[in-house]
Amino acid sequence: MFKNRSEYTLTKQRYRLLSVLVMVGIICLTLLGAAGNSPKAYADGPGGNVSDPTVRAVDIAEPAVVRIITMLNGQLIVHFASPVNKDVTFPQSGSGYQIALSGSGTFITATGEILTADHVVNPPQQDLDQFLQQQAAQDVATYMNQVLKANPQVSADQVTAQLASGQLQSTSQYSTPQSRVYLSTAYTGPLSVTNIQDVPSYVYAPVDRIEKQSSFTDKDVAIIHVSNMNDMAMVQLGDSSSVQQQDNLTIIGFPGNGDIAGNTATDLLTLSVNEVFVSSIKTTNSGAPLIQVGGNVEHGDSGGPALDQNGTIVGIVSFGAASGQGSTSFLQASNSASALVQSLGLDTAPGPFQKAWNQAFTDYSSNIPGHWHKAQNEFEQIAIKYPQFKGVQPYLDYATTQAKIEKVPQSQPTPHPQQSTQSTSFNASMPWIIIATGVVLLAVVLLFGVIVFRRRRVKRTQAATMPAASMNSPAQLAPPVMQSSSISPSQSVYGRQVNDALTAFGAPPSANSQSPRSGQPPVQSFTLPYTPTQSSTVSTNSTNMPSTNSGALVPWPCGHMNRPVARYCSVCGEPAPPKPPVRKLEQ
Repeated sequence: MFKNRSEYTLTKQRYRLLSVLVMVGIICLTLLGAAGNSPKAYADGPGGNVSDPTVRAVDIAEPAVVRIITMLNGQLIVHFASPVNKDVTFPQSGSGYQIALSGSGTFITATGEILTADHVVNPPQQDLDQFLQQQAAQDVATYMNQVLKANPQVSADQVTAQLASGQLQSTSQYSTPQSRVYLSTAYTGPLSVTNIQDVPSYVYAPVDRIEKQSSFTDKDVAIIHVSNMNDMAMVQLGDSSSVQQQDNLTIIGFPGNGDIAGNTATDLLTLSVNEVFVSSIKTTNSGAPLIQVGGNVEHGDSGGPALDQNGTIVGIVSFGAASGQGSTSFLQASNSASALVQSLGLDTAPGPFQKAWNQAFTDYSSNIPGHWHKAQNEFEQIAIKYPQFKGVQPYLDYATTQAKIEKVPQSQPTPHPQQSTQSTSFNASMPWIIIATGVVLLAVVLLFGVIVFRRRRVKRTQAATMPAASMNSPAQLAPPVMQSSSISPSQSVYGRQVNDALTAFGAPPSANSQSPRSGQPPVQSFTLPYTPTQSSTVSTNSTNMPSTNSGALVPWPCGHMNRPVARYCSVCGEPAPPKPPVRKLEQ
């Protein structure tokens, strides 16, 4: 009967411990789920993985990058030697060949100033001659074959080679270059027209003046101005002296190789983004600082910005040389452009548009509670105030969709960009913090359970191995050995009552050290005072339970304390142990 109760009690305690572990696990999973479902920036939305600060910086800068097309007319005067000895001007119609050169640039002020490479708006003659000769080659070959009766006949490629080498002497003359700035689709959004000549008037603007420039042979930077494009997106200049070898930079521009045949206006005005790494820091013959980079930089990227991880301009694409093993390109350092800016006294502080765009995109890429609603509201305000900025629409649509499923907190403080980055980093690590906390809690609970289990096991072992004390004198007899119990008397309410009762009798339990068994801790036994009745005579060799006063409590085999006259255990109901026979001592 006592054994069954012990097993039941132990099983009950195990279930309690298991329940605690299950509850801890549920709490950890709930917290982890809450962290996983917290508002966050999604990498599958417009702008890509905007939680990456470099990606976010490029997204913010893109609307400020423009395509610059410089056009001029050229005529080629070819000097034919003997036997003709004649100069012929091509084209013979008397007009001119139209030459168009493409480059890139970036708004650096809110008042229409654009930073680019000088050779984009002021092409070197050697580059112009190459394009002019290529365009005139077919007309020159036709003239030589039909009029001069060349024998053998010559091809356009042969004429191009003769003009380039000087075998066929020529002189070129050009009209004044005219440059036009085109906004990218990052600002305008997709265009409905096919031909770039048919784009709306707000998409482009003529360059009305070159405010400051340093020639291609010097620093190759220029600051140009366009009218009717005020309060635009802009990018600030950075400190190029902080650029180090092996840094990664991002080039934004319009590479010519990206203009495939049959491109629409949308394709021609869509930006390309390429990552490059810094190979070396060098200088020109004039002492201008250069940043040598390796990566995909092409014609058409000239004048485009090279951004650092903070989204500031640290370089301007200038020139490069291609080879079979790859390409080496050079950037003019932004500090060269800063000198021009300072000489002009330009205000490069962000304008109202750029401030609003920075704030809206920062909230869009955040993951603090309520950021979707905040970004939605800010994008809506930008769309209303700047109706030509169609590039905001994809972000507005996505933020609106996310705001519909986002719970709005009571208060939504506006975060500082740096605080937002720190919050993003903290929230990204939150699931791991919760997991680690849960593991620690589980370990603590398990350790507590093991300690409790071992203590109870030790006490049961002590009770089971406690020997009966020898009764050397009739004044004091040792109680019988206490059987094992799943609940130690010292741990139960009943055990405390027993101790109180013993104290009331003037005999608190005293611990008697015994020699422990091998591998077991020392056990303790307790001796109870006992005074036999006068009519009782007990053999000194008897180990049976002695009789005692009816009011005193004595231990029973079941491990509980009961009165000697009791018939059943008051705790477990086990029948009273048989009383030992009483024998009179022989006289």
